[in-house]
Amino acid sequence: MKEKFYKERIKILNVSLDSINKVLNLLSFTRLVTFILAIVVLVYVLKFSAILAVSACIILLFTFGLQVRSFIKKNKRKNHIKNLIDINNNEINALNYKYDQFASGNEYISTSHPYSFDLDIFGNGSLFQFLNRTSTRSGSDKLACWLSTPDINQEYIIKRQESIKELSSRIDCRQDFFATGQQYNESETDMNLINKWLNEPPYYNSKIIFKILSLLLPVITISALITGIIIPLYINFFILLFLLQLLIVVLMLRYNNSIHSIIGKRLEILRKFNQLFACIENEKFKSEILLSLQNKLKCGYTSAHISINNLAAIVSAFDNRLNLLAGILLNGIILWDIQCIIRLEKWTLKYKDEIPQWFEVLAEFDALSSLANYHFNFPDNVFPSPLTNIVINAKDLGHPLINSRERVTNDFSILNKNEFVIITGANMAGKSTFLRTLGVNLVLALCGAPVCASKLDFKVIKLFTSMRTNDSLQKHESYFYAELKRLKELIEKLNKKEEIFILLDEIIKGTNSADKQKGSKAILEKLIKLKGTGVIATHDLELTKSEKKFPANIKNKCFEVEIDGAKISFDYKLTDGITQKMNAILLMKQMGILIE
Repeated sequence: MKEKFYKERIKILNVSLDSINKVLNLLSFTRLVTFILAIVVLVYVLKFSAILAVSACIILLFTFGLQVRSFIKKNKRKNHIKNLIDINNNEINALNYKYDQFASGNEYISTSHPYSFDLDIFGNGSLFQFLNRTSTRSGSDKLACWLSTPDINQEYIIKRQESIKELSSRIDCRQDFFATGQQYNESETDMNLINKWLNEPPYYNSKIIFKILSLLLPVITISALITGIIIPLYINFFILLFLLQLLIVVLMLRYNNSIHSIIGKRLEILRKFNQLFACIENEKFKSEILLSLQNKLKCGYTSAHISINNLAAIVSAFDNRLNLLAGILLNGIILWDIQCIIRLEKWTLKYKDEIPQWFEVLAEFDALSSLANYHFNFPDNVFPSPLTNIVINAKDLGHPLINSRERVTNDFSILNKNEFVIITGANMAGKSTFLRTLGVNLVLALCGAPVCASKLDFKVIKLFTSMRTNDSLQKHESYFYAELKRLKELIEKLNKKEEIFILLDEIIKGTNSADKQKGSKAILEKLIKLKGTGVIATHDLELTKSEKKFPANIKNKCFEVEIDGAKISFDYKLTDGITQKMNAILLMKQMGILIE
């Protein structure tokens, strides 16, 4: 059981956390002791021997520095372990269908999308929130893209399935990747500024005067300093050069500050990317897509991980300017700001063409990790088979977001193109939920992910729904007009010979009964004429009579309801035929809306 698995991981991680806390406490104590010893040595030993006191102080301060460095490293490891504990606790909640702790993807909601709004692909309680374990902005965008614009490519879907299967078993890799990504959350603004900086032409490297000054002035200044120490008379020459370099830096201060404000403030993001690239590069994969992603991170004799690490080192060095004393000394002696920006420009010139590919790899791996996590958590969900000779054939199909203890599954098939299944049923019998079940599982299938079924064969085909049409005061559109616009969009796609699987929850809702019946029949006949395929849920029993007119194109199925006096019960099982029972009046009586 997966819950037991995660609890065991939490137990092991807590042991590691306790151990590292003890080490951190010890380091805190030894740091304090070392610092006090350094002061004591300086105060008391200095009376006897200045050389001995200074030497001892240097050793103790060096030891103190090592302890600080070790403390920082161990503390990062502690935070990583805490992230891992949170991850595993969150997965336990997710197994129990409590997943509101994950990003909902509200920013991806589009009421005009062909299907995502109707199927609750994005937003609170959505499929995206259920699946999402991305730790980068680009990864979140990639997962959203797969769910809203899946690859209509049978071969690639099969390859992605293989990569998800492999990555599912690499739980340490996936969780380390996720925990690392949680160290720092980059915003869209952060990424836009980094991309803007990467695409700007070099400034200092394009001007010969700065190249000459950055090479000659530091050499002459340092030489003057050494000469001035030996021959005090020449120290004035050093001071003159020192002030000259400070003047040059001051004159370029506005530009230098603009570069530092962009890249310096994103140092933690660069360190995060560096570690994420390392997570990918250090694994030994077998599936074609994962191997391809690894190969894209190679760059000659180096790799994305090493290259980004070098960039982070340059930015970290550039940050020394923030220390007032260090900034003055470094800029006065070696034009520090200009030297750092020259190094940054050389880095961008060398790797500029590789960077988009690196970040695309990061995004794809991040999105794959989310789907692999879903496969790991729900191993009973199967990988569907993309075929060309059928539309859909499903066994035990259920909605993945409904708790498995409450979920009711159904078998369903449409074997031939240009077939429609008309589903009737009482209110609350399960018609709309079944349409969403079909749609959500097809979206998962097109992404290469497992589906909530014991078997699913499907045709790689586009999806279009009309289930949740809204009116618009801003656009001066009535509900009925919005419905017609949606249907017009569908007809236009079919006129262009697009292969589409259609899900309609009532063809027309926003008009009177007689008009609705005529309009619904006309639209259905138009869809059949245009070789459409799909499922229509309706309360309109007149529409079911179309089966006699188009026996080769239409089949009737229903969700029946059991009414025993004032008691209503639903089994949510799809059966052949037309519903015989309606329950609106009884439901209104039960809710006290109508009183006998």
